[in-house]
Amino acid sequence: MQKIPIDLAAPGMKLAKPVTKDNGMTIMAEGMELTDSLISRLQNMDIDRITVQGNPVDMGGAGAGTVYAERLERMDVLFRKYARDKWMMRVKGRISKYFQLKAAAQEAKRKAMEALMNEDKGENVEENGGGEE
Repeated sequence: MQKIPIDLAAPGMKLAKPVTKDNGMTIMAEGMELTDSLISRLQNMDIDRITVQGNPVDMGGAGAGTVYAERLERMDVLFRKYARDKWMMRVKGRISKYFQLKAAAQEAKRKAMEALMNEDKGENVEENGGGEE
């Protein structure tokens, strides 16, 4: 199972854990298959992350060049004095996962905006006669 930002969710993915609101109310059950409309509903409900079955998203290089990726790179420096402290290494691991998720989400939003901008440019060219000859 893999916890991913909602921005990286795709139709066909299946939930590995139920999606719940802050008050504990279950919104979607474990095992549900995501569709475009379900993903949109989750985004409208301000759900940030979901846990899906398997590892469908490669988070390795996601978000390179984002603020969160820069913070993730500094983790080794910030925790260098605590290499032997199991508790601090656990904290480092949790914070690193958080920054990785945020970096991936930020990168997904950037790519979505670029796609929209490119789509808008294509429509403007068609409206203006497809170019000059």
